[in-house]
Amino acid sequence: MRHAIVLLASVVFTSMGCSHATSDPSPAPAGGVASAELPAGLPVAKTYRVPVDGLPAMGDARALVTIVAFTDYQCPYCRRAEATLTQLRDSYGSQVRVVVAEKPLPMHDRARPAAVAALAASAQGAYDLMRGRLFAGPLDDAAIAQAASDIGLDSRRFDADRAGTAREALARSEALAERLGVRGTPTFFINGRHVVGAQPIETFRAVLDERLAAARALVATGVRPEDVYARTIAGGAERVEEPTDDKGPGCGGDGECKGEGKGGDGPVIGDTVEKVPTDQAPSRGPARAPITIVEFADYQCPFCVRAEATIHAVEQAHPGDVRFVFKNLPLPFHDLARPMAKAAVAADAQGHFWEMHDRLFALTGTVDRAALDGVARDLGLDVRRFDRDLDDASLDSRIDADDADARALGVRGTPTFFVNGRRIVGAQPAAVFEKAIAKGSR
Repeated sequence: MRHAIVLLASVVFTSMGCSHATSDPSPAPAGGVASAELPAGLPVAKTYRVPVDGLPAMGDARALVTIVAFTDYQCPYCRRAEATLTQLRDSYGSQVRVVVAEKPLPMHDRARPAAVAALAASAQGAYDLMRGRLFAGPLDDAAIAQAASDIGLDSRRFDADRAGTAREALARSEALAERLGVRGTPTFFINGRHVVGAQPIETFRAVLDERLAAARALVATGVRPEDVYARTIAGGAERVEEPTDDKGPGCGGDGECKGEGKGGDGPVIGDTVEKVPTDQAPSRGPARAPITIVEFADYQCPFCVRAEATIHAVEQAHPGDVRFVFKNLPLPFHDLARPMAKAAVAADAQGHFWEMHDRLFALTGTVDRAALDGVARDLGLDVRRFDRDLDDASLDSRIDADDADARALGVRGTPTFFVNGRRIVGAQPAAVFEKAIAKGSR
């Protein structure tokens, strides 16, 4: 119990989700639930006012605790958190209901169609069943149609709702996320308490137990169970405070996919010059160029794709003076990133790294072995040798070596650059790189 109290007192939960930025402010009683509503001995933590009208709900409307989950079906951490929510529903029974606010993230191409499908299924009373199928995947159109058929939905109504009312419901859900300042998934509000990421079940239990105690205290004063949630969040804060440590856009190794930075003091350029190993890494430009840019990147990271144009612009602005070095950092929540990295290394073995590099960043749609072989064939590679190399474990060791370098430098996300040793995090504009160059060479 002591651990739970310390946990609740801080209300700062580590992020483990696909998100644009994920941090929770320090606790503050202002705007939160009144201290009289909490059992004696527990600290007051901040509460947020999260309306649930019109959102799909799973569980008893008289439940004393409502968990509002902001989710994305293509987010692997949402999938992990879904298993936790199922355990909580099983163990707490009618005391807990789960309300879902769909929040498809822009870097997940199938998240929006999946969210629309879930809401269309909800109109026929099958939200829970469709939700389970979507998290099990796949999320292509054929799989969604098959799931609807298997569940027993009226296909004509399902299609009509996906084109109309479900899209409207999704817009309302996204507007709620925007109003609250929810920028990533999974994000939860447990009777107003903010929890970010696919936390261990013990974290959820600690918050749930505190919220249950507060709810029971309200019921003891005569509040009806069905009114507990509204009473608990009344007067809660309207919006989660914006984080102060946003370092710019990029997908993070802890499960974050950071979006645009907010400006303020501007993007951060490292003050120190760090030594970045470049041996064995592919590079272009003169070996003794006065400007060296090293990038840690992931071929499935949309912000790495965006950064490509910036790097080319910097090279063009300094003709003959830039050496660009590429290091692989496939992130664990991008399922295609490592195969694509191996394809680049396999192409490098035949002297065609940069051609493959460019094609990988340009790939859309299904990226499987056949697609990679097709690119290799287009580039004039020996496809049989390419396939043998893809199956060669030594390619993994090269990627793992880059990963080890990233860990040693404390690189947690992509894209991360070092411009003459000065760190730049995220897909920043060319002007930021120029400032780093102006700071001087090694």
